[in-house]
Amino acid sequence: MLAEMDYVIQWFKALGANRVTPAYELYIRHAGNVMGVIDRLTGAKMLAGGVNQNEALGTFGYHFDIRGGIKGLDTRAEEKQIDHLLHIQQPLFNIGIQHALIKDIPNLAVISPASGFEGYACSAGRIVEFNCGVGQGVGIAAGMALWRNTNLADFSNQEVRNVLVQTGRIAKIYGQNYTAQAQ
Repeated sequence: MLAEMDYVIQWFKALGANRVTPAYELYIRHAGNVMGVIDRLTGAKMLAGGVNQNEALGTFGYHFDIRGGIKGLDTRAEEKQIDHLLHIQQPLFNIGIQHALIKDIPNLAVISPASGFEGYACSAGRIVEFNCGVGQGVGIAAGMALWRNTNLADFSNQEVRNVLVQTGRIAKIYGQNYTAQAQ
């Protein structure tokens, strides 16, 4: 990406810029979030193991990479007596589709870093592999919604899980509960 940035620098200079300084890290960690999802996915919920094991579609783990900062997180950490945010356990959490389904727009799912994440959950939720797993579940729910002529938002994690179990495609479920840090 930095090599490509040279072209951008030359373009800005051709437009009259005297100096162009690229960022050292050209990477977007978070793109904002949608509101009004069926069930928000928070960092605390991730640390508590995520979706209940009996309705989970899979399990995912990734560090909370919050180097860019999250407004208000330091204050919250002090309230919870967490001395250093970098010492938060890497969550290993069960996933579902409810954080991607919008309540008020019953046939809309947002499968991306903008999917119903709250707080530091966005730092793990931005990972493509996680969103692919959620996308598979939403795809199954969308197919069932079309078949039954119902709304996508009416489908539960459990209904999607049942399809994965019946077809022999359910992933191993092994989310971990880090209760002390999830509080």
